[in-house]
Amino acid sequence: MTPSLMRLFWDLVHQAHPSQLMRMDDDGLLHWLIEQVQQKSSLDRNQARDLTNYISDRLPLIRDIATSY
Repeated sequence: MTPSLMRLFWDLVHQAHPSQLMRMDDDGLLHWLIEQVQQKSSLDRNQARDLTNYISDRLPLIRDIATSY
């Protein structure tokens, strides 16, 4: 995953409303975040797979960030 894609992803996480992130289940949150990134940057199949794996591994961290706002 490129640094610019990672930066875009984390910017989206920080810009999202915390209650929006918390009310979704893990699968819904994963899909929502992928869609948000795809709206900002076109992803090829490999990038989408890598981003999906990256987000899946960090869902607890994303939720921790949302609760810390």
